[in-house]
Amino acid sequence: MRGSGRLTTRVLQVAVATACLGLVWIGTASAGEVDPLNGRESNLIARINKKREAAGLPRLRPAKELTAAAARHANSMGKNGYFRHELRHNGSWKAFGRWIGWFWPGPGYVGWSAGENLAWGAPDLTSSGAVRMWMNSPGHRANILGNWRRVGVALVHVTGASGYYEYRDVTIAVAEFGRRS
Repeated sequence: MRGSGRLTTRVLQVAVATACLGLVWIGTASAGEVDPLNGRESNLIARINKKREAAGLPRLRPAKELTAAAARHANSMGKNGYFRHELRHNGSWKAFGRWIGWFWPGPGYVGWSAGENLAWGAPDLTSSGAVRMWMNSPGHRANILGNWRRVGVALVHVTGASGYYEYRDVTIAVAEFGRRS
């Protein structure tokens, strides 16, 4: 983030505020090239868990179902140029409460809940930057410190971003939180 830390922080603040207010760009966008940032997910989970431990809460364990949901959503936002909790699927928007059910809780559970945090930065977004911004937003902070047991995260870098994103190169972070019984 050398040289662009101030810009990245501003972009993250806009992204977090946008997610909270529900203001989104919903036009048609050309596809960007989306590359997963595999290996950085464990750092993001560790930073989330550090905040939970500081608050006296149990650590979240990764769940493959939530990780798959996070990856699906991050890739969709990057490829289709949008930033919102709904998922673009087969030409229409699916509400978070509906599409997350395709992944979570999995078969055999009768009760479940889920939450989601989104962030983006240009051109990069660090795990510490994402968690810092989330902790400064009441709704996102509530998710990090919520009554969850499991988590799944995904980070993707988009080259040639379009649509909602005002920069050509962006990094998107998605954290899915879950509890089931």
